[in-house]
Amino acid sequence: MVCPSCGCEMAEGHLYCETCGNEIRIVPDFEPEIENSISEALSTVVEEIEESSLEEAEKKKEIPDDEIVTEVKKGRRIQPEDFFFKDIPVKGRLPVFLISLVLLVLVAVFAFGFFYRRNSVSYQVGQAKKLAEDNRYEEAAVFLDRARELSPEDIDIALLEVGYLGEIDNKDQALSILLELVDRRYLEYGEKERVFEHIIAIYGEKEQYEQINALLLSSEDIEIQHHFQQYMAMAPEFEYEPGTYEEVVPLRISSNTSGKIYYTTDGSMPDEHSQIYTAPLLLETGEFQICAVFVNDYGIKSEVARSWYIINLTVPDPPEVPILSGDYKLPVMIEAAAPEEGTVYYTVDGSEPTINSNKYTEPIPMPLGRTNFKFITVSEQGVSSEVTSRSYDLEPETDVTVSKAVDNVMESLYNRKVLSDMLGHSYEIQGKYVFIPRNTIVEIEGFGYYYVLDEYEESGNGNRTKTDRLYAVEVYTGAPNRLTYDENGKMGLISLREIPGGD
Repeated sequence: MVCPSCGCEMAEGHLYCETCGNEIRIVPDFEPEIENSISEALSTVVEEIEESSLEEAEKKKEIPDDEIVTEVKKGRRIQPEDFFFKDIPVKGRLPVFLISLVLLVLVAVFAFGFFYRRNSVSYQVGQAKKLAEDNRYEEAAVFLDRARELSPEDIDIALLEVGYLGEIDNKDQALSILLELVDRRYLEYGEKERVFEHIIAIYGEKEQYEQINALLLSSEDIEIQHHFQQYMAMAPEFEYEPGTYEEVVPLRISSNTSGKIYYTTDGSMPDEHSQIYTAPLLLETGEFQICAVFVNDYGIKSEVARSWYIINLTVPDPPEVPILSGDYKLPVMIEAAAPEEGTVYYTVDGSEPTINSNKYTEPIPMPLGRTNFKFITVSEQGVSSEVTSRSYDLEPETDVTVSKAVDNVMESLYNRKVLSDMLGHSYEIQGKYVFIPRNTIVEIEGFGYYYVLDEYEESGNGNRTKTDRLYAVEVYTGAPNRLTYDENGKMGLISLREIPGGD
């Protein structure tokens, strides 16, 4: 720094020149508006002084220099006003002093106004809001920039500026302000939540969901992560710890929010083409390396989770089914023998049986038509055996079909005035009766083989309610009967009489 008086170099930070001793004055920069106001005021004051001086100069008489010398000789001290105000009469000195004082006051007021406007948060915010009312958002944001400098902890100012920047589509600068707020530790939960909502809204408009996920994962605030978890894709979690087990492990895999979990069991990398997790994985005997990845509803993919399991269990023997596969003319009861300490489960549609399938408790009547039975044994430890498969095709040698059996029952009930027509309408109910044959042929001891029909009441909207009445139609003759059970569960028949012209 150089002294403006003597030109000597000064040490940094000194306010007095060490050579000439002059004080160095540092004057702050004025805003153009304030400088113009001060200049106008000074010009007005100078004009008033000049006008006053001209008017008084015409009226006064100049005092010769020898009179001043005379005054000195007379012993009177020369006063400063003899030099500074010698051209201004005594009556004019007071106004000049007052004008000078007013001038100083004006300068002080303008200086105060300048510093107030420059350093007042409320002034900056007020000006910004006024500009925003006129849709001058870009200029309003400049004032809010200064307000944030003065009050960096006021989140409302920052969010107000973000809103104005959004109005002029300056999302990048708005995002920069928001991300800066995220790094500040003094934000309370409610304030941080508002900040994250704005950030997610901006990223969401750009469909930059990966950035949302990364931001939330980097946040150490558990509450924030929980609140916005739908945008996150955290690695799946396994219910069982890795290790060796002596039982079947029903392994559950969970994710932090809605989406899909893809998995493999051989240690290979899972992707969108891998199996989709829908139910617990039953890990039985063997070694398993489970890898899983989560993809949320926004398409964000998590890191891959890995775990391994060794299951040491004894596999039970499969069930023994003595009735072999083949074509049958007469129904046969199908039996399945399970090994000790095991339970048999089966299916009839060819699907793989599990513990959720039909449980075998007693011999099964062979169904009509083609059926594919599959049986398994499940041990007490939950281990499944290999599958025992059987296929049966039951077609009795008769002209009485299942549909003919239904017609015979309806015709007999029509003849008895139970039904009002052959469509199943009745005098007894508003809707109609429907007769559904079971998919088996039942052997009634002492009577022969019969189709069994269940009776339902069907309302006008199609809803069906099962009644307690059963019907049995003889397989070879087509004779309709009511099927009854006595107190011991033994089946009996009540004839519905012969059908004229029936088979």
